[in-house]
Amino acid sequence: MYRLERWIALFGLLLFAAPESGAQTKVRRYDATKETDYGVVYRLPRTEIEAVVTVRERTYTPGPLSAYADRYLNKKASDIPRHTFELISARLYTVGRPDSTQQYLVSFDRKTLAPFVKLTDAGVLFSINGGGELPASLSEERHSRVVSEKQVDTAQPALSREYSQAGSKAKQAEIASSYLYDLRENLMNIVTGSVDNMPKDGESMRLALEQLRREEQRTQRLFLGDTTERVSEYILRYTPTGHEEGELTLARFSPVAGLTEADDLSGTPLRLVISVQEQAPELNEKDQRKKDKMLEHSIVYVQPGQARITLLYEGRKLADEQVSLAQLGTLQALAPKMLQLTPNAATAIYFDTRTGAILDVRQE
Repeated sequence: MYRLERWIALFGLLLFAAPESGAQTKVRRYDATKETDYGVVYRLPRTEIEAVVTVRERTYTPGPLSAYADRYLNKKASDIPRHTFELISARLYTVGRPDSTQQYLVSFDRKTLAPFVKLTDAGVLFSINGGGELPASLSEERHSRVVSEKQVDTAQPALSREYSQAGSKAKQAEIASSYLYDLRENLMNIVTGSVDNMPKDGESMRLALEQLRREEQRTQRLFLGDTTERVSEYILRYTPTGHEEGELTLARFSPVAGLTEADDLSGTPLRLVISVQEQAPELNEKDQRKKDKMLEHSIVYVQPGQARITLLYEGRKLADEQVSLAQLGTLQALAPKMLQLTPNAATAIYFDTRTGAILDVRQE
């Protein structure tokens, strides 16, 4: 196996496209045959940290009769519009991104049956001789999105002409409250069967009650106002260098402005804490040359290091995970001869596209 610099002109078969455009990472098969000189170019991954932050956004619009809510409904209602944000939760994941500094050619023996390699659409090695597909845990791509949205019924209640002709808000509030309590009385009369013309069947009763409740809500809006709600997920990304340890500001959050950039001082920091648990030691020059020699003509993979990552907000722990990071690990070598093919079976190797580690070795 050789570094890509020697082979890049020969192999134009990989599509190193950023995976942001699709909903899932896919793998495609590349055959190592005579036409490709029995070699396939691949990349090892760098491990990226993804924080999925869930935020609730509320917008309150006062009703035209909000000043009279306490008098007629015995409820407090503000006459000041509000737009607020609430940080609900967060989750931490790791994903693999192609490392342009770790590109290799896997070259097989010309005398064997033609092997094949599966790469992600970004060129990261997933399997050699493996027939399995990329697991959902490795193929899922997360994007910022709206999870749910609650809108309000903006239709006006069917108030009498007297309401629109009233000369003051006080008079309108009196008329609207009287209409509201009439609606509630009619609702209770139907439920208890205290009306002369009861609905003929269950479906008719359901429709009548639904219409009365809808009209009740529309009338209440005049006093209590409207509150719309949207729950959204935002994706925050950070790629460790492999040398940092401690806290860094991933983003900031404000109840007034929501999620903001890390350098926007109007918000409180969302802090990502990286604590290295296991890291490959630095090699001296002699050992590094020996290691490079071992990697030649081999299948290069990663033995990742370990770290604990924690997301904090105002001292509160939002998420905490133990993860494997390729940047903390070391390169390892597999001899291509272990992949000798026979007509009946072949050794298949699967790799973690997030860290470059071996996931599984089996006969297929």
